[in-house]
Amino acid sequence: MRIIPTRQRLLLAALPATLLLTAPSHAQSQQEEGELPRLDSTECPTEALRELDASCYSFHAPENWNAPGDNRVTLPVAVIEPEPGGEQATNTEAPPVFFFPGGPGFSSLDNREYLEQLLKDVGERTLVTMDHRGFPHADPALECPDYAAVSPYHNILHTPAITASLDPMHRLELITSEVEACYRKLSEAGIDVAQYNAHAVSRDVDEIRQLLGYEQIDAFGSSTGSGTVASFIQYHPESIRAAIFGWPWFNHLRNRPPVDELYTAKQAFTDTLALCAAEDEACREMLPNWMQAFDRARRTLDGRPFVAHVTHAEQDDQALYFDGAALIDTLYLTLASDYAELPSLVADIEAGDYSRLAEFFRIEDYDPEPEAPAYALGYFLAHVCSDMGSNRPSQDDSIAAVQREPAVLGFEPPWLCAWWGKDGDVPAEHNDPPVGETPALAIHGQMDPCCGPRWSQHLQRTLPNLQYVEMQALGHNPVNECRSTMIQAFLDDPHSPVDASCHDEVERDPWVVEPPATAAENRP
Repeated sequence: MRIIPTRQRLLLAALPATLLLTAPSHAQSQQEEGELPRLDSTECPTEALRELDASCYSFHAPENWNAPGDNRVTLPVAVIEPEPGGEQATNTEAPPVFFFPGGPGFSSLDNREYLEQLLKDVGERTLVTMDHRGFPHADPALECPDYAAVSPYHNILHTPAITASLDPMHRLELITSEVEACYRKLSEAGIDVAQYNAHAVSRDVDEIRQLLGYEQIDAFGSSTGSGTVASFIQYHPESIRAAIFGWPWFNHLRNRPPVDELYTAKQAFTDTLALCAAEDEACREMLPNWMQAFDRARRTLDGRPFVAHVTHAEQDDQALYFDGAALIDTLYLTLASDYAELPSLVADIEAGDYSRLAEFFRIEDYDPEPEAPAYALGYFLAHVCSDMGSNRPSQDDSIAAVQREPAVLGFEPPWLCAWWGKDGDVPAEHNDPPVGETPALAIHGQMDPCCGPRWSQHLQRTLPNLQYVEMQALGHNPVNECRSTMIQAFLDDPHSPVDASCHDEVERDPWVVEPPATAAENRP
């Protein structure tokens, strides 16, 4: 029971249109309507896929692979072939590249620019992309749009999680109440949220691989999608030839206690100041104690928070509070765009000069009703929390973590899984790193405090054929010519070292070194 594989589709393309119009679809002729798993030919769900001449399918599967019942999931799958006449178009030995979207819960199926970048990355190869179970174009789509209003993770800076007050427990309650409401909404709709995790997604993808007629695939993950690729290697090692970990976010590090992971990521801020001090003598003079500079700036804001008053439409004046935790959480989202000004920013704050903060905290962009475009936020929560399995924290664990470090509120979300209703249905070893010989290439951005090279260094212990590259000056999801060149070279020969000499093709911005005015001149 397989959908027509690549070489057969190329042959069919040469048949007269009249024959194709009268022929029954391969899926319909070989599969019964109620059979699961099943892959049916269908119209493409988005204009972007139609413009790219994708062949589209609907994948039908049980919601629970281990105990199939009445609940089912339906996922959109798109196959985009290389242009006819290309080098790989006639190379039937080249495996297709399956793209694993990240977020988790972010759909790129209606984003033509995003899809074209993926096609550029993989070169003259077949690209297979999809929305995973629970994503926006899947059925069911796990939507909880109200969570956007309290989620700093989705590049939303002015959420109650950061700005509502100076009381961390008050901010915590605003977030966790939405998490509980999302869980209730999905559960009352009859959705078994425990089944939305990287273990189930890996099984979905392997079934799709078989139904499309491919013996093996190359996998390309984006962010948390790279974590799902790691799970795919763990559970289906025979089905994958090579893996690309794009700016990866791996479960077995992400799911550690949040304070541990926060301070590991925060090191990127001090590393940025170290670069400035090493490269610019004026920077060293401005920040002679650069190792302590960021924490001193934070301490200053804790003692005297920056308060901004905003109005929007017909709403009354509202105060936004930015303390030291807000400094950490905002820079965690904005380092890639703000790194050059960071030395002057921390020097100003320590001196009591807050003149840069309105711009740094994006006060002019305040929106009381933020959205997370193209995200299924219910899936985001279900995936993050289900992937923890029995490693979920208790509410006491998370409350204690926030009391020790309020910046956890605006950091990665596993801490809030204490308010999610149940453990994910995953094996006990789900949070173990994958073990195997699969060749892999990981790509990181130098200014990505989330997912730097240490993730690859950690994974190399169990995936010894993993090599990694850090892209200078770039952040999460780095886009440049070097990225595409290296991915194509790696796919051509996954067991050879890639030429990473282009990693610095994007120059870093000049450091902004402007010594602050004295504290006395700037205090209100």
